[in-house]
Order: sequence, then C-alpha cells, then structure tokens
Amino acid sequence: MDKIDWLKMLAFHQELHQFSRIMLVQKQKQFLTSSEREVLAWIYLQKEECTPLFLSEKSGMKKEAVSRCLKGLYEKSCIEKKKNQMDERSYDLFITEKGEMILKRDYEIMLQSFYDLYRYMGENFEDLFNLISIANQHIHEQFNSKGEM
Repeated sequence: MDKIDWLKMLAFHQELHQFSRIMLVQKQKQFLTSSEREVLAWIYLQKEECTPLFLSEKSGMKKEAVSRCLKGLYEKSCIEKKKNQMDERSYDLFITEKGEMILKRDYEIMLQSFYDLYRYMGENFEDLFNLISIANQHIHEQFNSKGEM
C-alpha cells in the first residue's frame, strides 16, 4: 500500500470529524449527555452481566469517563447497580424502566440522520459501517496490545 502524505491524511481526518458531528447532532432538549446516552445504550443492548469495565472496553471510553457517565445515569434514575455475586468489589448494571423510556423516546431523534443516510446510500450504507467496524476492531486491538485502553 502506498504511503499517503500528511495533507491527504489530514483531509481524511477532517472528513471523519465532520461526519461524526453531523451524524450525532441532537435537535432535542437533552436529558442525557451524548456519552450518557451511549453508555445507556450499551447497557440496554447487553444481554448478560454488564460491568463498568465491560463498558469501558466495548465503548473505547476511559474508565474515568465511564464512571462519570454512570454517576450521572444513576443520579437520573436511569440505571441501577447490584453487587456482583462473584466479586464483591464489583457491581453489575441494569437499565431501569425510566432509563428504557428515555432511551426509546430519544431513539428516533438519535437515529434519524442514520435512517436518512441509509435511504440515500442503500447497500453502500452497510458497506460503510462494515468498514468502520473493521477499523474499530483493528484500532481496539492496537490499543490493547500497547496497553493504552
């Protein structure tokens, strides 16, 4: 693979930032921060025990950031904590009815730009996110091998 000069790489970087900003714009009165919403969605989608460490590893967020989000979600009554039966120092996280209601209420607004892009791009939409998934996995493996996450 040919080496890309830094100006072209910078342009790719800017395109990715612009894409992220556009896709994650929220046009609503926010009850949750975007990070809290992301963590709450991970908890909702997790079918097994969900711990702060799991959330940090899956989301790529630092443990401190996850802790801040969990504190906010707990104070807003969106999650509950239960001591882990196997490890008394740890706890499992569960979404509450209120948390599920808020997540579902925000669902359409959160994902509207994705639905719009899907209708515009057709099959290419899935290809785009398959490539993003591959890139995320590669980056995650790189960080883990360096002990940076």
